Amino acid sequence: MISVMKRFFWILVLSYVQVVLSVAQPVTRILFIFDSSYSMQARWESGSRMDVAKRLLGELIDSLAQVKEARVEIALRLYGHSKGYPPQDCNDTRLVVPFGPDNHQRIKRVVQSLKPMGTTPIAIALERSVEDFPPCELCRNLIVLITDGIEECGGDPCQVSEQLQAKGIVIKPFVIGIGLDEMQRRAMECVGRYYDAGREEDFRRVLGLVISQALERTTFQLNLLDADQYPRESDVAFTVMDQKSSKIHYRMMHTLNSLGMPDTLSGDPLVTYRVVVHSIPQVELRDVQLSSAKHNILALPLQRGKLKVKTAKVIGYKDLKVVLRSEEGAILNLQDINTEARILAGTYRLEVLTHPPYFTDIDIKAGEVTTVEVPVAGMLSFQTVASGYASVVDENGQRVLDLDEQATRHLIPLQPGRYSIVYRPKAARDLFFSVTRDFEIISGATTVVKLN
Repeated sequence: MISVMKRFFWILVLSYVQVVLSVAQPVTRILFIFDSSYSMQARWESGSRMDVAKRLLGELIDSLAQVKEARVEIALRLYGHSKGYPPQDCNDTRLVVPFGPDNHQRIKRVVQSLKPMGTTPIAIALERSVEDFPPCELCRNLIVLITDGIEECGGDPCQVSEQLQAKGIVIKPFVIGIGLDEMQRRAMECVGRYYDAGREEDFRRVLGLVISQALERTTFQLNLLDADQYPRESDVAFTVMDQKSSKIHYRMMHTLNSLGMPDTLSGDPLVTYRVVVHSIPQVELRDVQLSSAKHNILALPLQRGKLKVKTAKVIGYKDLKVVLRSEEGAILNLQDINTEARILAGTYRLEVLTHPPYFTDIDIKAGEVTTVEVPVAGMLSFQTVASGYASVVDENGQRVLDLDEQATRHLIPLQPGRYSIVYRPKAARDLFFSVTRDFEIISGATTVVKLN
């Protein structure tokens, strides 16, 4: 008994640890992709674009080194940094400082040593950034692209960015454009969240804004509203996922705490979520964007009633299944006879897998129990001298079922009603050896059908 209790205790402990890990604060990994192309030597207020960018990025890295309350790692990828222009080298991009907890000064030293040299292979830099993020289950991967130009190597940065997001490798990138004109800005807006830095002060402000957004977390709760628009529905599984990549953030059983309120979950303001509640039928919220400035309340109508399908006796069946279909015919649920299920309010088609199937249309009302009583089956007893082919047809001429062609004794449950059985021995090779018998099935009774 003690060993059983210990085992149960550790199961509870491990379950708790799994829940804690699932909501633990992730590591935020920020990859800076920095433009060191030839055009960065252009004049920009107090110096060249490169000089200003190096100085302000250095200030930002110093600030990040002081962030202790958040788990943050940074890395640096360059492009256009090692090959002169002309000629054009579209492979001129490299991860120069990988992710690490204390690499801030190393990144600063690399940035301060840069000289504008090459071309602008933005698509290739983004594509190769896949390799810059080591596998990590609990990480938020962000890219901050700093550029003073647009793609010059024929690639499609927008398509690459879309692929990175769809695969769940990164959250939608930040793009900081230094002195881009209107046409260039439009070309870069599809790559990620675009911020324009037309002046030095704009660049400083935008850098701060981007990092602030990158480090922000928020909270939310999921309210499931009943017919009175109160959040009293619960005890149903739900999934919260990244709408772009389908990466699952939470998969839990919705619960109301001791105060009758849904639990609070941690969320990411940078992610667009899709919330799926696994009710019958499922319902969902799409395009969910959390605000970082407040606790977010997500409300989803979940007006449910109960469906109870029963029969006084299950005669002749090992088990009896009930199929719930939408009005269009899609299967929504499969349940056993004499059980209850919570169903969204609405109109449905019910099918009980008796012989023949029992059909009825039902209307589920919120907060009410809808009961469907299926007539008790009767039994068909049919015996032949030799094995053969036999089918049961109802009084409307619809086939009900075929009997086992290897057997000579048959005991089949059927719904009450009038039927015919058509039989021909296997050995007989003439249709005139077919025999037909009409019979009636009565609830709870056995009907014996003889051939003579």
